[in-house]
Amino acid sequence: MRAIPLALVQTIPVHIIVADDASTDGTQQAVLQQFPDITYLRSETSRGPCYQRNAGVEAASTPFVFPLDDDSMLVDPATLEQALADFTADDIAIVCMPFINILQDDVVRHQIKPGIPNDLLDSAACAHVVRRDAFLAVGGYNEDLFYTMEEGDLALRLLNDGGWRTVLGTSPPLHHMQLLKKVSDIQDYTGGRNKVLFYYRYAPAMIVPGRIAGAAIKDMMLAIRRRRPMPCLRGIRDGLGMVLTGRAKRTPVRREVFRYFVQQRAYSR
Repeated sequence: MRAIPLALVQTIPVHIIVADDASTDGTQQAVLQQFPDITYLRSETSRGPCYQRNAGVEAASTPFVFPLDDDSMLVDPATLEQALADFTADDIAIVCMPFINILQDDVVRHQIKPGIPNDLLDSAACAHVVRRDAFLAVGGYNEDLFYTMEEGDLALRLLNDGGWRTVLGTSPPLHHMQLLKKVSDIQDYTGGRNKVLFYYRYAPAMIVPGRIAGAAIKDMMLAIRRRRPMPCLRGIRDGLGMVLTGRAKRTPVRREVFRYFVQQRAYSR
């Protein structure tokens, strides 16, 4: 209810699409009562952020789409116009818009820094804009992931399949209203599971075991420090189960693309 009015006063005209992931708190009624001209998509069962963003991009009719979170606040009216201006080449598929987790700190993320590459292979989904045709050409977000790591997965496929780039932008930072000390079982679970699935799917065969083991150990150490090991442990277990039973499929990217991904992860966010 706060995000939509901020989008409506941007310096460029926008078409707003709300993708409702089976809300039960009266969101649909409240939004449509106040904003009857928007497009409202609703799932009766929760399908997750990847599915909802894909549905929104597919429903859009514009060449560029901003699949923002419901707590992404466009506090500067020129934000979207400047983000579009950052598509300075035809091979740019995603522009990562600067943002601040305003309830946590004053750090500007997705910010261009001297000496740091402007290209990257990751993003934060709360603050990005996509070239619709490129997004759809690679199938959009990987819905099997449901939540967590979907941004890097998309950027990797865009580069591997079409040579499309993901770059940092220069727009005024939006405010992302993520809570301080956020606790999320689903994020902890999918974080552990999706790293197993990601490396199994994309990494060169010789390094798959090492990549999976390294990611699992790192995630478990972090989960133990947070005193929340069980969701992550269940995620790692289920990811390995999907690999061992053949439910996870390998579609490795080119070696040079995967090496580039590993290098760029250090610069992400």
